[in-house]
Amino acid sequence: MKRQPSFFLRTRLCLAAFVCLFVLGSCAKEQGEGEYFSFQEASAEGWSPAKPFSFELLFPEQTTRISAEVILRLDSRLDRGRVRLLATLRRDEAILRQDTLQMNLASGVGQWYRPGVVYHEFVAPLAQPLHVPYAGLFVLEVALLDSLPLQGVESVGLHLVDSTRERK
Repeated sequence: MKRQPSFFLRTRLCLAAFVCLFVLGSCAKEQGEGEYFSFQEASAEGWSPAKPFSFELLFPEQTTRISAEVILRLDSRLDRGRVRLLATLRRDEAILRQDTLQMNLASGVGQWYRPGVVYHEFVAPLAQPLHVPYAGLFVLEVALLDSLPLQGVESVGLHLVDSTRERK
């Protein structure tokens, strides 16, 4: 007479099969893998030129290349038609790279570009992918180049894409 596996044993086998399928499924490259978004909120008074936003970036290898875009989320309190930014990649006090960006928020006086319903999101890519001479933790600072504070800033963010695989 053949014995049937117990309920406990069948449950454990099903659970083990589910875990194996989950692990194998997570090994497949998902669309958007290597993509990262990070946002930091601005103060209610606006974004001051004296207070840059700092984002930590981990470069696991010397060959890592990261494409980056700076994102501004603004509300309806926009007070100028153009914003100039300075993106600085640094480690400790050493500056590895600086990039200036310009975002046009309006085509003319009172003719605002307003992509979005509640917040208006403007994106400016860095000219070239970021790369560093050695692996480690680095900081990308985004600062205003204009001397006046920028009103209506809800948050400042980064969109990062690991472009290392694309170059190979």
